[in-house]
Amino acid sequence: MNNKVEGGFALVKTLKDLGVKDIFTLAGGHINPIYNACKELGIRLIDTHHEQGASMAADAYGRVTKTPGICLITAGPGLTNTVTGMSGAFLSNSPCIFLSGKSGIEENDRLPLQEVDQEAMVRPVTKWAKTVYDTKRIPEYTANAFKMALAGRPGPVYLGLPHEVLYEKTNFNEFDQPQTNFPSNPEVSDEEINKIIDAISSCSRPLIVAGSGSWYSNSSSEITSFIENLNVPIYTLNFGRGIVSDLHPNCLGQASPSAMNAFKRVSSEADLIILLGVRLSLYIGWGRTFNPDAKVIQVDIEPEEIGRNRFVDFPIISDVNKFLTKLNSNISDTKNFKDWMNLTRDWKELEWKEVEKLKSDNSTPMHVLRVVNAVEEALGGECMMCIDGGDTQAWTDSSYVIKEPGNYVKGGPLGCMGVGVPFAIGSKVAFPNRQVVLISGDGAVGMNLMEFESAVRHNIPFLCIVCNDKSWGMTKHQHWLNYGKENTPTGHEMPFINFHEIVKSMGGYGELVENPEDLIPAIERSIKSGLPSLINVITNPDATSAATHAITAMMTPK
Repeated sequence: MNNKVEGGFALVKTLKDLGVKDIFTLAGGHINPIYNACKELGIRLIDTHHEQGASMAADAYGRVTKTPGICLITAGPGLTNTVTGMSGAFLSNSPCIFLSGKSGIEENDRLPLQEVDQEAMVRPVTKWAKTVYDTKRIPEYTANAFKMALAGRPGPVYLGLPHEVLYEKTNFNEFDQPQTNFPSNPEVSDEEINKIIDAISSCSRPLIVAGSGSWYSNSSSEITSFIENLNVPIYTLNFGRGIVSDLHPNCLGQASPSAMNAFKRVSSEADLIILLGVRLSLYIGWGRTFNPDAKVIQVDIEPEEIGRNRFVDFPIISDVNKFLTKLNSNISDTKNFKDWMNLTRDWKELEWKEVEKLKSDNSTPMHVLRVVNAVEEALGGECMMCIDGGDTQAWTDSSYVIKEPGNYVKGGPLGCMGVGVPFAIGSKVAFPNRQVVLISGDGAVGMNLMEFESAVRHNIPFLCIVCNDKSWGMTKHQHWLNYGKENTPTGHEMPFINFHEIVKSMGGYGELVENPEDLIPAIERSIKSGLPSLINVITNPDATSAATHAITAMMTPK
């Protein structure tokens, strides 16, 4: 019996053994053996119109499943086109594996087709970047890529595959046995736990902030127990949104200095701030709104993140869930912070009145928050929400009510636009039985609009609502704030584009909506169609988000 198989088969067999069912891709000659093996072994190939779309779909898939999203691309420009998506995944801690074709080993440094120094290019935006030069070692490297994408702080990894390695045949029985078990996360010492309990016992105004690390460590139950036992307020951030439902009485919403939910005020008054898997980045104002006299506890799996941008009094290098499990089992005798909890809730409600006012505003053209309100009313907040960059994201981010963890996908620290349609595709592939909704601006949706055809072809239905203000809204508003509304140069304004008609021409469903009362019926018709759908909503071009004001102030020299 001949047991010899191509290297491409060895790679796909290892991926299947690791549980991979779907791969986002765009075809190329360097990777044909992988395509053949996927067909033979039953892994679905979801081919896109641009490698950027494939990379961003893999990013979303990795985030919502907590298992690596797989992006398969060819050499040279195939890989360079993914670097933006790869960078977004890196900054958002998304587990992804980028499998890239590569020019031949014997052709190295001889100016072959599509040769670039691929490892050097991707190394700054990946956790791990390797090239396989021996076919027999493909299973080993593939399993290591899988392991590295998930170990510690999750993130993207890269595996280069020269075409000889993929085409070469080797004996199946000679494959090295891949190592697939993952290293355990560090335990928290009893001494550290006792110090934390003492800090909680001696404070009077504690605040909890839960970030993406809380999601990846499956901490929802432990966090909920912690905040309920002590009756303390919590804000959530990035992929930690929903780790405690926004409807929970102790949850005050998104942690952001520009959000209209009193975060800035609460964090400036708190005397103990506990950060659970939170990076002290721009999204949380680098911790600059924190009370300077507050004690800070930071729990993070990545040592590099401890104390970044702000000194922390209690650095804890640990998985969030492990930390809280041990803390919760030892903290029974601490006090209740009922008065402080009630005060923070009052502060939120005071600021939230403006959000509620805009959500119920029936004027035309519509405000973005009126669109958000329609989605909440039509779907009850039960959908998987994806949002794209710009002012549309800023408005939605701080106001959409999130009930469940893993149901909210946004661009993250890279601030990339154009992620929305690929994110919706990746989220729907991951969870085909969930209703996926994307809210995007008109500028952002145009960047990867052709991926609607990919969604139609692969039967991946989702609903996209475009807030169409005929402009690059956030940059336009930044310009207005600096130079005046009467001075808007070319480059900020856009023509009205019939996105709904374009989607219909690709085989999807589309509608134009101008009036608030027509929005919910349009949502219902779109979902009933069972197709990738787009509702083109005329929105107010003058509405400027608090985030835009904050970013403008940050970018403007004092």
